[in-house]
Amino acid sequence: MTSTYTKSAIVEWVTILGESGVVVAGSENFGASTTGTSRAIPAVLRPENQEQVAAVLQVAQRWQVAVYPVSTGNNWGYGSANPVEDDCIILDLSRLDRISGFDPEMGVVTVEPGVTQGALRDFLDHQEGNYLVPVTGAGPTCSILGNALERGYGITPVTDHFAAVTKIEAILPDGTRYQTPLSELGAAEVDGLFKWGLGPYIDGLFSQGNFGVVVNMTIALAPVPETVTAFFFSTKDDAKLEALIPTVRAVLRSLGGSVVAINLLNSQRMLSMMTPFPEDKAVNGVLPAREVNSMANSHGVPAWSGVGAIYASKEVARAARRTLRRLLGPVTDRLIFINRRKVDTVQAVARLLPGRLATRVKGMADTLSGALEIMHGSPNDVALALAYWRSGNLPPPGQPKNPARDGCGLIWFAPLVPIRGDDVRRYINMIESVCPQYGVNPLITLTTVNDRCFDSTVPLLFDRSDADATAKANDCYRALVSAGQQEGFLPYRLNNDAMGILNTGDSAFSRLASQLKATVDPNFILAPGRYVPRIKRSEV
Repeated sequence: MTSTYTKSAIVEWVTILGESGVVVAGSENFGASTTGTSRAIPAVLRPENQEQVAAVLQVAQRWQVAVYPVSTGNNWGYGSANPVEDDCIILDLSRLDRISGFDPEMGVVTVEPGVTQGALRDFLDHQEGNYLVPVTGAGPTCSILGNALERGYGITPVTDHFAAVTKIEAILPDGTRYQTPLSELGAAEVDGLFKWGLGPYIDGLFSQGNFGVVVNMTIALAPVPETVTAFFFSTKDDAKLEALIPTVRAVLRSLGGSVVAINLLNSQRMLSMMTPFPEDKAVNGVLPAREVNSMANSHGVPAWSGVGAIYASKEVARAARRTLRRLLGPVTDRLIFINRRKVDTVQAVARLLPGRLATRVKGMADTLSGALEIMHGSPNDVALALAYWRSGNLPPPGQPKNPARDGCGLIWFAPLVPIRGDDVRRYINMIESVCPQYGVNPLITLTTVNDRCFDSTVPLLFDRSDADATAKANDCYRALVSAGQQEGFLPYRLNNDAMGILNTGDSAFSRLASQLKATVDPNFILAPGRYVPRIKRSEV
């Protein structure tokens, strides 16, 4: 039930934003989430500029009504547009979609929250900007700014997306504007070229935090290299994994700068991209090992597959291929190199093949083409099809995939794992032990975030229309966090139902973060509970 304070605030917000800028009827539809979360959402506010954002926050403070900012709301698998707590007003920033600055010589661009991966690609193409978009597998409709603030990552040369952020502008909870010292002192241009600025690094508070609404972000883009060559490798023998892991580390250390990230995928994760889920073969929602092996054999899927890309000049790329053959050859069964020309050839051949063979070859070529486009910094939704493997209805051709809208059940478990063979094996054993207990198939990807650490993304896929399956998937997440805490494998990023993990009581982190929050937001109106533990006023 909407409180009197909230109703009073809504009246003022309508004055600021107009009738079209305040959604009350049907606002709960905005909270559709792949995690199955359901929140009470009294209203959605849709400002069009930064001044309106400031005015919205001033009203929120006056009436002490909580607001929850989202960039585009497409935070698939982590809560989508849902707030952490009930009765928060959604602050939808998708109308703030301007690219306010671009320096083609220096390769920096300034974006607002509503600028998507697809929009930035279009902008760069029209500006003849010879740079790569920091893409993710989440698709073209997802926010550049939002992903960077969540410390997302990708496979293009600037792997760590928050590392590419050079400057932030934000509206603080009281409606005042935050800028970094260099900009305030008149050196805005050089401020956008140097991440650390001057004095304490306060920009970091806005990453995985709730200290302000970021309305502008300057990021450094990776230039388009002379060549982009994908490489794929595999091993049929799971027992070779312990030898493969340190080899991946050796590749990154030997070829740093030209090979920046490598993905490893287990057989089930590969099958999820190649074939529909065989419900009739599952036992309590889980594919038995014999069925996985049978499917893997029929589709030629090995125990472990790997993928990476070489970003380099032609001369360096040739040398990198030699190094990859030398390092990966002894621990893999296959190593191949693919570029756009080869994929175009395969697609052409597929058109000449008969029946089922043509369909299979074309499907493989289209998937490779989509992967190559991502490596080239062009977003697409090829990887997003994963969300539909267990539930959801694919949209008609030409319509963007939206897993939350389309009924998909997906929760990401994304822990950090050292790049060591024995640690990876312990981690895999943990996933394969816990997931089946909750009707979840253990789909595992290991992505290097540097030459020391993997981030492993495990999609907990389930039938969101089934309340029991939804509850089990959420229980599975909590069980994985608990097991990971014992084993040392904890997430780098949390979904909105898991923020309590950081509420560790008397820890130094909890105390400091909460004290800082109370200083800038004494009424706790901005995204309460998000990454920063809520504390009682008596503890401040």
